Amino acid sequence: MGKEPKSRRRACPQCDYKTGNVSDLRTHVRKVHEQRKDHACSQCDAAFGQASHLSRHVRAVHEQRKDHACSQCDAAFGQASHLSRHVRVVHEQRKDHACPQCDYKTGQVSHLRAHVRTVHEQRRDHACPQCDAAFGHVCHLRTHVRTVHEQRRDHACPQCNAAFGQAGHLRAHVRVVHEQRKDHACPHCDYAAGRPGHLRTHVRKVHEQRKQQLDDVAPGMWSHAHALLNLNLVQSGKGKGNHS
Repeated sequence: MGKEPKSRRRACPQCDYKTGNVSDLRTHVRKVHEQRKDHACSQCDAAFGQASHLSRHVRAVHEQRKDHACSQCDAAFGQASHLSRHVRVVHEQRKDHACPQCDYKTGQVSHLRAHVRTVHEQRRDHACPQCDAAFGHVCHLRTHVRTVHEQRRDHACPQCNAAFGQAGHLRAHVRVVHEQRKDHACPHCDYAAGRPGHLRTHVRKVHEQRKQQLDDVAPGMWSHAHALLNLNLVQSGKGKGNHS
């Protein structure tokens, strides 16, 4: 059966969408323009514009089926589109979506939309129902509620009794406390910290305050103060002339 003649194609009155099937046109209008979500999940608050999307949600989320396995690693997904995205972003390392306002690039269009919304538009659309906090990402709101208001600590350290509300905090704890790693080096001296916040505090207290003190010195004394600073650095083994 050949392609339907253009004269029989049905056009959307609100955009450029065209189709040869009147039911497809109704679905398009209901889903895109009316934004109706008539197919509600019986197990959670999710709702969808199409029955097929609801079935996919139930299969992936509630039945936790992961029928789409990656051929390059152990990852598996409940939806074929998620597997395709995984391969494109992780294994091919493609970043096809560029921000029009800065140098940010990402492999996922949803991440680009979130970047523009939160960074450039500075929107915080997800408000906490229990306090005044608001977030740009719904996942950050969920984390806030879970860790602050419910005080859940679901991520336990396997080496001590510490427990954390976020997996990233657990990873940082293991790296800093148990592995004793100090990956954040000061660009001005030999100091290194296990956490970026500690490095920022060091730079602010040690180097920025020292610079402010030197800036406050009278102009006629600047050369003398600068020479004393260089002498102190050389004597402490941190000057440029120390090659030992």
